[in-house]
Amino acid sequence: MQKLIVKAKKLNKRQWVPNYLPDPMGIIGVVKEDFTFQGEEVMIVPNPALGKWYRDRDNKYYWGGGLLVVEEITVENDPNVNEPDNNILEQGATITPVTKRKIEHVINAFETGSAEGNYATLVKLKDYNDPETHTLMKQITYGRSQTTEFGHLKALVQDYVDHHGLQANALKPYLNKIGKKPSLWEDDTFCNALKGAGKNDPIMKSCQDGLFEAKYYQPAFSWFTKHGFTMPLSMLVIYDSYIHSGSIRSFLRNKFATVVPASGGSETEWITNYIDARHNWLAHQTNHLLRNTVYRTDCFKKQLELLNWDLSQTINAHGVKIN
Repeated sequence: MQKLIVKAKKLNKRQWVPNYLPDPMGIIGVVKEDFTFQGEEVMIVPNPALGKWYRDRDNKYYWGGGLLVVEEITVENDPNVNEPDNNILEQGATITPVTKRKIEHVINAFETGSAEGNYATLVKLKDYNDPETHTLMKQITYGRSQTTEFGHLKALVQDYVDHHGLQANALKPYLNKIGKKPSLWEDDTFCNALKGAGKNDPIMKSCQDGLFEAKYYQPAFSWFTKHGFTMPLSMLVIYDSYIHSGSIRSFLRNKFATVVPASGGSETEWITNYIDARHNWLAHQTNHLLRNTVYRTDCFKKQLELLNWDLSQTINAHGVKIN
């Protein structure tokens, strides 16, 4: 954690790190020169060409070009480190930091069986659809919310190596092999280095948090906002689709007629229809690995029954209770 001060006359405060500038989407406020806060550098960003970005304790984002790092802060010299920085700006938010953490805990439980997420979890699944052979092949899935070998694993390992993690020397030789055939699932040296980093190195944990924020949560939140959704359960359903399927799949949207809220549709009706369409798709999969993940939509259907649109009630996420 660092103490930062705004050196620009005015600096935008954002819900997420943008892909380009200028970008008015995601701006939730403006802070002025000499405004100070506690935060940390975002390790993985959508567009590195924009420079550094920093995240405050409320999970709001600021461009590093308008900031100056004053000092490093530890829990020992700041007993109030866990207090939020900007309570007033939080009040109007539909997805508060507390709600966001609950959403992330549900996804972590789906993926690793733990609300906090198991950063060392490494699974080898035959679930990658090879575009050349059109057959399923085995790959590595790894981390707190399970990124994949043929997805964003290379970006994660590159970031970890760049930040000189404890297992950086062991993983660096694999950078040109990740995401290419043959899969590395049989390479014990590589797999053990990943598991060791996730279990023992805070740098890997920080890199994973940054990756899942930049590559999954932020795109999901952008879709949620752009299409006029406001309710926490909607954000949970949308984020889960980004984690599990990479996006909101158009073929599922085409299975029902309801339009998104931004186009005049009902939010509750759209989410209910989307959950039903996704549930039916998963339940009738011939691939048993995918079919077995129907517990995700079972969980969401239960929230609909409970009218838990604000996620204030306890959620049973595949056997893990999320309060």
